[in-house]
Amino acid sequence: MKKNQLREFPVAGVVAGVLLANGKDFLEVDDQGHLAIPAGVEPKGFHLVVAVRDNGRTFVAQKDVSTTGGGYASQALSQLANFAKGFCAVVMREPIEVVRAGVNVWTSWHAQKPNRVDVWYLGEDGQLWLYQIGVFTHDDGKSWKLHGEFRWCGQLYVASNSQFVAKPDAPEWGPLEGGSSKRTQIFSHPEFVALLKSAKITLWMGTPEEADPPLPKKVPGPGYARVLWYISFASQKGAGVAELADGSMAWIQAADIVGLEPDEDGEIRLLRGDIVSFTGKVENWGSKKGGPPKLTGVRRV
Repeated sequence: MKKNQLREFPVAGVVAGVLLANGKDFLEVDDQGHLAIPAGVEPKGFHLVVAVRDNGRTFVAQKDVSTTGGGYASQALSQLANFAKGFCAVVMREPIEVVRAGVNVWTSWHAQKPNRVDVWYLGEDGQLWLYQIGVFTHDDGKSWKLHGEFRWCGQLYVASNSQFVAKPDAPEWGPLEGGSSKRTQIFSHPEFVALLKSAKITLWMGTPEEADPPLPKKVPGPGYARVLWYISFASQKGAGVAELADGSMAWIQAADIVGLEPDEDGEIRLLRGDIVSFTGKVENWGSKKGGPPKLTGVRRV
């Protein structure tokens, strides 16, 4: 394997590579994560390989996000032998699906086998974080990207009733549970349970508000919304959900965000608690018939 066939995510201590579905060799990837697709090839899917140091406290899991609160599927990943000395690597058994509908192209994200995996770390002192790595296109297949981003960072404690409590490092991470995503199901994952046995978890002495920080800003009124979550892997180009002034929910699609410069990794990103203005709402859009509307003309204020 060549060096330019792997991307390192140093903040997470992880390396990853990608193969085309039914491919035999890793694709080349640059420092920004852009994958070199062979000329004339229209990808039908991608196999994602993720490697963590085998003497560390990091492991990879895949969550079933096809249903609300889907669990972690231990059978979704296979160990990959002889990847690199000092590393433990896993590969998706089934490829990330590429979806094509007219001119629109994206990788399936709200699926049993989504376009990303969860990389979890539990330190001996209870430090806890979740990093996600996956593959997407945000320009309808003109380019493809191997991307990684933190989804939660904080500290794990144990309460007097022996239940675990997770305190986020910053309000923007929100509660570990993640609302309907039920991320705390990782507590029953065999690899997480094994790490817990060797961790020194401190007794929780905090307040409920520290574990589930209230959103810092109120929605100013009609025409404004408060971001609840946003993820680069969602929908076709990145998406999230926001709360309106009347308490109802609405989708935010990356294509409807204006005036926002990309972060250093090249991605448009909103954070939990951000206040945005919007110029309109679209009901019954796409496949969301009867669901929350999406906002248009979205600007962070």
